[in-house]
Amino acid sequence: MATKNQIAKSLLAPLAAWAVTKMLDTQPLKGASEEADAYALIGQRRATRALRRAGRNAVSNPLWLAAGAVAIAVGLGLLAKATRPK
Repeated sequence: MATKNQIAKSLLAPLAAWAVTKMLDTQPLKGASEEADAYALIGQRRATRALRRAGRNAVSNPLWLAAGAVAIAVGLGLLAKATRPK
């Protein structure tokens, strides 16, 4: 048989979740969360466009892409050489 304390503990989490949900559904908080979602969507759109633009730039400038890859490889080689014990 469950004690009053066990019953109270088992009801506490769902009650808290319901209260938080009700609080977030109020108009001032709903507007703020919608605004935050809109800013997140704008940021996501900008990142997607930037990635697409970078892809187009890489395709239209293959020599620069190859030079960048070589520079990264040389840099990694120099780092590996510098970390080797003498």
